[in-house]
Order: sequence, then C-alpha cells, then structure tokens
Amino acid sequence: MVNSLILYSIGLISGIAIVTLLNNSNKGRSGAKGITQEYTSKDGVTRTAKKDREEHIV
Repeated sequence: MVNSLILYSIGLISGIAIVTLLNNSNKGRSGAKGITQEYTSKDGVTRTAKKDREEHIV
C-alpha cells in the first residue's frame, strides 16, 4: 500500500513537471543562453544573440 502511494506520488510529480516544461516551451520563453528573436543590428547584420553574451560556453 505504501509502495504504491510512493510510486503514484512520483508519477504525479513527474507528470506535472513535464507538462510545465512543455507549456513553457510553447509560450516561447527563452532559456538562459541569451538567444532572442532575429533582429537586425546597426550594421545591417541579422543576429539572434544578445550583445552582452560575449563569453563563449565551452
């Protein structure tokens, strides 16, 4: 009885987490990498990342 309750709780929490992540991705929320919608810089170059992201992730 206790084992099934624990498994049910874990499944419910996992399901809620997956639905939340899918809803966030459908709303178009950007991640922490500084990627934005395409825009044209002052030089006329089409870019997708913010200027303040100059340190490269290695």
